[in-house]
Amino acid sequence: MKIYLYFSAYAFLLLLLGYFIPREEFALTFLLFGLCFLFYLGICWVSIVRKFSFKRGLLLALLLRVVLMLSIPALSDDFYRYFFDGQLLKMGFNPFLSTPNEIVTSLDFGTNTYGVYLYEKMNSPQYFSIYPPLHQAFFFLTSLTGDDLLSNIVFLRIFIVGFDFLNIYLLYKILILVNQPISKIWFYAFNPLIILELTGNLHFEGIVLAGILTTIFFWIKKKPMFAALGWSWAIGIKLTPLMLGPLFLFSWEKNKSIPFLFFSALILALLFSPLMISDGIQKFWQSIRLFQSTFEFNGSIYNIVKWISGFVINYNPIAYVGPSLNLVAFLAIVFYSAKIQVQDYEKLLLGIVHIYLIYLLSQNVVHPWYIIPAFGVSILTKSRIFLVWTGLVFLSYNAYSNPDVKESILLLWVEYGILLIFIVKEIFFKSDYQSQKPK
Repeated sequence: MKIYLYFSAYAFLLLLLGYFIPREEFALTFLLFGLCFLFYLGICWVSIVRKFSFKRGLLLALLLRVVLMLSIPALSDDFYRYFFDGQLLKMGFNPFLSTPNEIVTSLDFGTNTYGVYLYEKMNSPQYFSIYPPLHQAFFFLTSLTGDDLLSNIVFLRIFIVGFDFLNIYLLYKILILVNQPISKIWFYAFNPLIILELTGNLHFEGIVLAGILTTIFFWIKKKPMFAALGWSWAIGIKLTPLMLGPLFLFSWEKNKSIPFLFFSALILALLFSPLMISDGIQKFWQSIRLFQSTFEFNGSIYNIVKWISGFVINYNPIAYVGPSLNLVAFLAIVFYSAKIQVQDYEKLLLGIVHIYLIYLLSQNVVHPWYIIPAFGVSILTKSRIFLVWTGLVFLSYNAYSNPDVKESILLLWVEYGILLIFIVKEIFFKSDYQSQKPK
């Protein structure tokens, strides 16, 4: 009975966060999220002790997501750009060739009142779309539900929840395959960051995770062609899984690495072929570069470098620091991938987790939902770095309590200071964070 009281309280807190509390009210938002996280940990503990049945756990996970089904995303406004790009595709415009500013001012877009409404609500209308073609396909499908915001939200949310449950299923299959406890699934299924950022805020990192978990599953099954499909799918949604390429290539046996590489290249060429129209690829890349050298949010090493540079220069060095840190991260990832010597699934899983850690610590922008793919994979290991980070990363929303979206240096130190303790403990002190051996 106690477990259902926990779930009822948890669902009520999600209801408040999803429908009533704006992100500008950080103190209240973080208090409610913190309580959600405590209930989540309690529920996971009970699920381990009492051994939840898989079906009951799935039902409870679904109910937590249904709570947010009719909510307007409260913590992120990215969805306005999703639906705007969908409107462009429905009208026959290429979202990669013109910025929203150019489209609204130079094309006959004024008759689309819903599109104008989305334009007025979106952030960064001066940038070309940074969402790859496969990502855009979801926007187009959503636009077919009509020019109504809530209808679009619910339709896209159903897709996202569907992939979220695919992740739970894939975790289940992998845990069975490697003979690990099924109870680990609930650390993903009930996590408040997962529920709020995927179901609530409509981010696609859960769909990215589905591709990565598919790759892992077929890597263990030694089926490179199917693994290539999963990895290519993940890249088709977000480019970041490209960084796992060296690890995957080095991890395959020689007779399997070539089929993996060939089918990955073939599928990616098909998925990204729409960018080859006109100069779409150039403008797509331009937006990515601008993003890396213009925006800053919740960075760690980036903020340290920026602080040190303040003693020497009197301007924001983001245009140089952002790309430079990305280059350093790229070199570190390639070196790590070559050195790790993947011999079994444990090494592969930890390799993915560590590569994401290298990448995220080097970024000038780390939104809370960015850590979801790494957290999902870490469920399959004993590493707790990303579990801890799912609780800490919510501190970054403090920036929105200020009209100028100004970050708190103190809270950045708290977030990354605590995270650093766990990183040092797990990696440098060689604690037992590897996944369990098959029996």
